[in-house]
Amino acid sequence: MKIVENMLLKHADGKVIRVVFVNRTAEIVYVIDMEGQQWAYPIFIKELFLLEERQEIIQVHEDTYVRVVFEDELSQSEKVKREQSWAVIRFVLDNMEHKEHIFVNKYREAQIKEAMNRFNRSYNGIKNLIIRYWKGGKTMNCLLPDYYRCGSKNKERKSSEKKRGRPRKSEDEGVNVDDNMKKVFKVALNRYYYNERKNSLRITYELMLKDFFVSQHDNQNEQKIALRLDHSRLPSYQQFLYWFRKMNSEKVEVTKRRGSRVYQQNFRTIIGDATQDAGNACGSLWQIDSTLFDIYLVSSFNRDLIVGRPILFLVIDVFSRMIMGINVSFESLNSYSGAMVALANSMSSKKQYTSNYGIEIEDEEWPWCVPVRILADRGELVGKQIENAIQNLGIMIQNSPPYHADYKGIIESAFHQMNMKIKPFADGVVINGKGNKERGESDYRLKASLTIEEFTKIILKCVLFHNKHHVINDYILDEAMIQENVEKIPLELWKCGIKHRNGQLRILSDEVIRAQLYPSDTASVTSKGVAFKKMLYASELTLKNEWYQRARNNGRWRVKICYDPRDLTNIYIIDNEEKGLHKLTLLDHLLKFSYKSIEEIEQIIEHEQNTIAKGKELELSKKLQLFEDIKGIVEEAKVKTEALKDQSKSVSRKLRGIKENQRKERLLHRANSSLDTMEKNQRSAVDDVELEELHLFRQIRTEEDESHE
Repeated sequence: MKIVENMLLKHADGKVIRVVFVNRTAEIVYVIDMEGQQWAYPIFIKELFLLEERQEIIQVHEDTYVRVVFEDELSQSEKVKREQSWAVIRFVLDNMEHKEHIFVNKYREAQIKEAMNRFNRSYNGIKNLIIRYWKGGKTMNCLLPDYYRCGSKNKERKSSEKKRGRPRKSEDEGVNVDDNMKKVFKVALNRYYYNERKNSLRITYELMLKDFFVSQHDNQNEQKIALRLDHSRLPSYQQFLYWFRKMNSEKVEVTKRRGSRVYQQNFRTIIGDATQDAGNACGSLWQIDSTLFDIYLVSSFNRDLIVGRPILFLVIDVFSRMIMGINVSFESLNSYSGAMVALANSMSSKKQYTSNYGIEIEDEEWPWCVPVRILADRGELVGKQIENAIQNLGIMIQNSPPYHADYKGIIESAFHQMNMKIKPFADGVVINGKGNKERGESDYRLKASLTIEEFTKIILKCVLFHNKHHVINDYILDEAMIQENVEKIPLELWKCGIKHRNGQLRILSDEVIRAQLYPSDTASVTSKGVAFKKMLYASELTLKNEWYQRARNNGRWRVKICYDPRDLTNIYIIDNEEKGLHKLTLLDHLLKFSYKSIEEIEQIIEHEQNTIAKGKELELSKKLQLFEDIKGIVEEAKVKTEALKDQSKSVSRKLRGIKENQRKERLLHRANSSLDTMEKNQRSAVDDVELEELHLFRQIRTEEDESHE
């Protein structure tokens, strides 16, 4: 059993504890009882190992104590309370001279007293916050209030004739704000508030009344007089202000009223602390970057199609130079989803991921953890989506200045090394980094032969080589490393850092990482399955809850999902009962899309649609030819019929005996078929009765023809 921060352990009596701090130098850990409200207490690591040998304690892999939420589903009140609680936690932790002092009573009590005076909170209130922070895996979302347990979540009160809320002191009863009224509020805000004129909310409210709640009347002099409607039918300013606060986005307000530059400079969230030393232990600082790789790939479903150059994302641990995670896709350069998938890959086990490409590894060969800080450029990790997602995992972000690639020289060097390893062998590589070619030189793009799956497998091989065998010449070893003969290899440096540099390997469950980092979207629950990107998914939970039967009878509805854009075999929805993510899988008849990315699936669907379109064009041309053939046969039949038609016959005579004519025609058709068969079989025996009827039929026809003459 490897002791790491945030792991859960369960005693034989059912008591569950969480490791909140590891001091490898003193060989002690601090744990907290998940059911009680007591402070964390120390245990010797040897004692834990002894309990494990006696089978008196086991590791719990499913972390049900960490709440999984989508950031955009939180109310403003929940976010405010979380920020207030987070400010208290940060104040107490940041004022500790050493991280371990928070677990020592005399240091902890002094900082709590200062926090009580600063934030006007009680001792027990601050104590409960700290304990809740430890129990929740040291993430910000553990500080959210449990509003989801109260009332009718996400359900607005229905509007009726009776006025909601506290009765007014005036005689006017007021009006309820219904859906139509909220639409008027939004129109007024977009028209008068979210613009460069910087109108106040009061002026916006009054202009709204003028536009929507005032009628005009012509007097005797044909002059228009504005007449305000009954005051009791108007929304109050307090109602307008309430819905403004509920619907308003601070970023939208500042951006539209003062410009995006002002927001980025003065109002956006500032994450990270530049005064902290970088890369002093494993997981202390990561670097992330992306590059347009110098190779052209072909489609995985039709190798005759060239699909362009892939984007490679790398995440590297600064201390050990270990490549922590990757992502290969056709996402745009510096895309949010590409970076998030790379980070999710870095913070979870890669054993199953590499197995999908036929590479079997053990977790020790490619470690993972949740970092303290991430250094990125001003591309992937700048924006509202990432500001919330990364911070909720307890990670700080630092952005390098523009045009300073030297700030991330480690990761730039890794990109160069991979290009150098692949270029001598792969076809379709970019020559001299340019798209131009000399006269008479063949186009290197036409030589492309690798699919994205094959290219990813090559990248994985290069990453494993880098981590396990690459010697870093310019790495400076300290005295302890030199004495222990530590090799300048990333995996060896990682092991040494864990052993001697007090590296804090913080881990989180896969559900928490997926919910925060994977791209989110909405899917539709239909009678045929959960529809997403023209594919259908299902699970035992959805079948058990009769989702598809309800969708067939009551109509479809939408659900929030998150997904891995590299592989759409599964998508995930939040299961509120289990406080985690629930997996939905592709239906059996769509398994051809298994283990394929969004880009590949879109290519397959587009190819199928093009094939159908071409087939429709050919079908239309052949159908027009069919119409001409039918028309020609009909015209020829008309001419023959008109030539032999007896005009002297009356209508009743022509219609008489249709059934008898049909019987005779059937005999004639049967006789012709029989004669053809006899000629083919050298006049085989024919049924005597049919020949007799045939002779009689011909005799009758001959007599009728003679009578007409």
